[in-house]
Parts: sequence; C-alpha cells; structure tokens
Amino acid sequence: MNPNPSYILQPPLGSSAIPIVAPPVQNQGPKETNIKDQNSGQTTPSSQTRTCRNVIIHGYCKYEGKGCDFKHDMSSATPFSFTSPDSTKLRVTSPAFNPIGSSNPMLASNTAIINRESSTNQGPNELGSEKGASGFATDNHQNHSATSFHPTTTTAINSSANTLNFGPMGLDDGKPIDHLQPNLQYHHYTSPSPLTSNLPPNRKTIHSFFLSDELREELQKRNEATNHYAQDSSMPSEVNTYHSLSLLDNPKIPKSKKLFGYSTSVYKAVSSNDEKPYVLRRVENFRLANETAMSTIDNWRKISHPNIVSVREAFTTRAFGDYSLVFVYDYHPYSTTLADKHLSQLSSNTLAMRTLPEKELWSIIIQIVTAIRTLHAAGLAACILDLTKILVTGNNRIRLNCCGIYEVLSYASTRNTIHYQQEDLLQLGQLLTCLACGTFSALSNLPKSIDYISRNYTPDVKNVILYLLSKPSAAKNIDDAVAIMGSKILLELNHSHHYNDFLETGLSGELVNDRSSRLMMKLGFINERPEFDLDPSWSETGDRYLIKLFRDYVFHQVDENGNPVLDVGHVLSCLNKLDAGVDEKIMLMSRDEQSCLIVSYKELKNCIDQAFSELARHR
Repeated sequence: MNPNPSYILQPPLGSSAIPIVAPPVQNQGPKETNIKDQNSGQTTPSSQTRTCRNVIIHGYCKYEGKGCDFKHDMSSATPFSFTSPDSTKLRVTSPAFNPIGSSNPMLASNTAIINRESSTNQGPNELGSEKGASGFATDNHQNHSATSFHPTTTTAINSSANTLNFGPMGLDDGKPIDHLQPNLQYHHYTSPSPLTSNLPPNRKTIHSFFLSDELREELQKRNEATNHYAQDSSMPSEVNTYHSLSLLDNPKIPKSKKLFGYSTSVYKAVSSNDEKPYVLRRVENFRLANETAMSTIDNWRKISHPNIVSVREAFTTRAFGDYSLVFVYDYHPYSTTLADKHLSQLSSNTLAMRTLPEKELWSIIIQIVTAIRTLHAAGLAACILDLTKILVTGNNRIRLNCCGIYEVLSYASTRNTIHYQQEDLLQLGQLLTCLACGTFSALSNLPKSIDYISRNYTPDVKNVILYLLSKPSAAKNIDDAVAIMGSKILLELNHSHHYNDFLETGLSGELVNDRSSRLMMKLGFINERPEFDLDPSWSETGDRYLIKLFRDYVFHQVDENGNPVLDVGHVLSCLNKLDAGVDEKIMLMSRDEQSCLIVSYKELKNCIDQAFSELARHR
C-alpha cells in the first residue's frame, strides 16, 4: 500500500460518510531463522525442516501450497512411541487414531452390513409356527416380515450409491436409482439442547426464528421423494399424457391377486398437462368388456375428502405390451401404509406385538369412519378396506386408497349399493380388530381377540368393533358407529386445531423471508449498470459508488493470504442490518486501497432506495 495516497475520495454532498486515509503498513514480520544443511551446504529456512502441526493433528493441511512454509511430507517422519506414561493425553504430538482393521475384508471396507434378503425370502412355514405376545398365530398369507440386521452377512452397502429408493407412495423399495439426489443433510436440523432451551425471556435460540426442525425435515423428505426419478428402460417413455414413470412397488415382494383378482403395479408419473406428479395404478392383463364401466369414475372424481386419496381419471392402454387398465390418483410423497407402520415391527424370530396406544387407535377409527360416511352419503362404497391399501401421511393422517377400482372391475348394470356399504362396515370391523390386536391373524380366533381388546382398551373401543362386526341388517349404518364414538370425535377435532396452530406458527416464522432476496435483486439492478439516462458512469458516481463499495464489503472480502472469504454468516448479518437500517457504521475501502469511507447501514439503505426509485421512474 502506498503510504502517500495520490488522492482522497470526496463523498457526495449531503452524505455523512467520513473519508479517511488508511495508515501505511510496515512490513515488520518476525524474522525466520535459517539453518545450514550439512550435506548440501545450502542454507534452508528452519520452517521447511519442521513438520506442519496441521498434518500432525489432522493428517492434512488446507494451506499446503497456499502460503504454509512448513513441511508436509510425513513419509520420513519418525514414528510415534507410547513409552511415556502420559502419552495418551491430548497433546499436539499425540499420534493420530487408527482403528484396528477387521479380519473380515468385507467388514473392513464397509461401515455397515445389512441383509435385506432375509426378510423377503422368508418362507411361509417359518412364520406360521410363531405366536405373538397376544397369543395369535401370524398369517401365513401375508408377507409383512420386517428387515432384520445381520452384521456378519456379506451383503454390503455401497457408500457411493444412492440408497434412498421409494416404494409405494414413497417407501424404500431397494431399487437402484439412476438419477442421484443431493444429500440434504438432515442431521443439520437438530433441536436445541435442554440447557440452551431454558433461556431468559430476552434471549432466544436460532431455532425460534425458523420452522420446527421436525416439520422442516418432513417437508424436505417429501420434496426429495417428489423429485426422485429412477430411470428404467423396460418402462414406456409415455403412457397417455404421463411421462417419467418410476416404479413404486417393491420388486422383491411378489404380486398378489387377492384383493382385485388381477395383478397390479404402481408407478409415479408426471402429467404433461400440469407437470405435477401422480400415481398410476395399473391393472395388468385386463380387457375392458363394457365401456360403460368407465363412467363410474366420474362419481369418484366428485369426492373431495381429507381422508380419501382423490381419483383423477382412468383409461385403458397397451403401452406396457398388454391390455392394461390404469387409474390415476393424487401422489402423496413419503407416505406409508397402516400395515407397514403398525404390523411390520416384528422380526422373523420373535413376534412380540406392541399394543397400539388407544389415542392413536381412536384417531384412526374416526378418520376412516368419516371417510366412509362421506362415501355412503354420496351413494358409493369403498369396497376395498385393507391395511395394505390405507395410507398414513404426515401427522398420522389416514387416507383411503385404491377407491373406484373394484366398481370398474366388477361392473354390473344393476349394482346393489346397500350390500357393498354393509360390507364396508364389516371390513372396517375386521381391520380394527387386526389393528388393535397387532396381528393379521386376529380374525382366526375372534372371541380371543375380543377378550384381548377388552383387557387392553376401554369399553368404547370394544363396543365400536362389536357393532361393526355384527350381522348386516337394514338398521345397521355408519351413523350409528359415529354415535357410539361420541365425545372421542371432539378430541380428534381439538387435535386437528392444535396441529393447525402449530403449522400457522411455523408459517409465521417464514413470513417475509424474502427480504434478503429483494435486497440482492436491488443491488444487482444498480451495481455495474453500463448506462442509465445517457450517463455511462451512473453506477460509479454519487451514492451508487457507496453501493458498489458495500457490495465489495459484503461479497468480495479476502483473508490475509488473498483467498476469498466465503462467510455466509457475514453476508446474512450485513443484509439483515441493511434491511433494518441500523445506525451501526462500517468502513468501506476502494479496490485500490487508496481511500476509505465510514458510513452507516441507514445511509446505505437510503442510497439503495433512492437509486432503485430512480430506476423505477424510467420504466
């Protein structure tokens, strides 16, 4: 820096910026001792013969080749010894930690070994002989064994592969992903510790200014599931108006014809009309005999209920190489099913069941009953009430899935709707029995199941289930089940209101969170503008020059070695102070370091507002 600057920049009239001259910098650094190499006879700085402490402590030095004069070659370093009794203390000269290698080469090269094949390849006979804590034998016809962990198997996880694969409506299906998603680093969303939570009223933690960590992580995972795309050459590139198909089914689980009488497959696809993701449920090898059957979908499209997955359309296609019937539903990312959430917690060896909390069970009952009541009032019937076809999304939100399929597959010109509505009540009773007992085989011994429910739940739960399991009659309807539930519905309503308040509180924390973006756009409009109002130096004169220097102060700082300083906290702090217009003063320096200006954030904000208003007047 020149100690005698050639000029001093004069601030514009009306500004309180104070010009100062930076004092000369005297290069009086510490002298370095040189030593003489006895072999070569050359004099070498002592720093080049000493090993860098960053290499000793961390194993590397991020300043190597960028100004660090110390030695970075560890090949000739003397190995460390543990003869000293205090050598285990944390000192600078302590050796780096090296874990003992495993005798198993597979274990040594991978951090975790998981056997995902054992659960899916489990034979039905192995499950049929086990009993749970409730005394019920497991259903041999259901494949709901959980994944078990075996640390000695040889199926290793490849750390370079993306293992986030989503199955039905967003579940893990173990299928490789061709389009990798960025690591969202969910571990950064951590709640504050209890010690920092008990703060005085005048102090707040950083978490109080943003969304809840749990809600933010949930939304991030949903977004990742929505944007996930696994390319498969065996799938058609386009089906009707839908493209980018991704299989959501788990390919390891064999397809079943138990519910619909046909094999089905589930895909996620993007509509060409609105570019939104939808779920395509394909009924394979089905040839539509009566075109009138498709008209039943129009009745389902009119249904809009928070506990029912909306039906969009249905069509036939031969894009898969056969006659297929495709139903289109709304896509709910990162969702699971009641069966996977509550009945797949077991390993293949010990089938100890956990009792579902009664509060959660009542929430499930109320949501399903309200959905069925809406369908029956519209003259429809769910027909398919199965634990594997009921989704759980978000805050224990229940959604009936696969609606309308059974009506098309079993279409008849004279349909007895009352009969199917009675079947809905019976299927609901069976579903709740299995859910309360925690096993699919609870219906095989109904008296024992009812006894288990009466011992673990209140009489109201047992009365609702017994009413739903009673014989069909003309007097039996869903409204009677609602009357039995009584005040439990009010508890669920209160829970919904509390959760709504929670969401509104989180939303208020994100209100007007684009202030920094607006400031960035204003700075971009003003800085480096080549010409304005026939003045080519408009952005370099007057108050605009202060804005340019402020841009350098925020974004173009460097460290003592001339390396860029990428400090996001500094940027956000400066932009927040600028947006608030505080009276704090900062020193702005020209690029040639010949002049400095002291100005406050309040004055900078006025300069930006005036310059932007001047640009806006000429639109």
